[in-house]
Amino acid sequence: MQARSVLPLSQRRLDLALVACFCVFAFTSLVMEMYIVFGVDLRAATDPFGSAWRFYAQWDPLFFDTPLWLRIMCGIDGFVFGPFYLVLIWAFVRGHAWIRIPALLYVSAIVYSTLVYFGYEFVAERERANLAMVVLVNVPYTIVPIVLGWRVRARDPFAAPAALG
Repeated sequence: MQARSVLPLSQRRLDLALVACFCVFAFTSLVMEMYIVFGVDLRAATDPFGSAWRFYAQWDPLFFDTPLWLRIMCGIDGFVFGPFYLVLIWAFVRGHAWIRIPALLYVSAIVYSTLVYFGYEFVAERERANLAMVVLVNVPYTIVPIVLGWRVRARDPFAAPAALG
């Protein structure tokens, strides 16, 4: 059996960009979302991350009085997607093809959840929210997963091209 050849991450520029995005997403899921999950009063938060949330909530006031359904979604983001971003980072750096199916499942789930969030914003929050800023801040959480789905469409997305003979 021939050994599988994987291009180094430095030669996979799209993968390098995805890994950078996954690092940011891991941070927002594991750190930032916890403020919402645990019901931190963003109006009173004085730490840097709480202040960042308060700054964002001026565009999206839904987060000043977060409904239970959104706290649950943020909990799923923090406790499921957050750790999964770390797995994605590791698998992409190492070129592990087994990540393909879990990645496709993640793409389905995260695109669904971001569309629910955007739908709520555009229907129920359109009078209060600055929709342009809400979309600008949050659309990467839809676009990057779609790019990920495209990237892992092949059975072995990290295989080096066969040497030309």
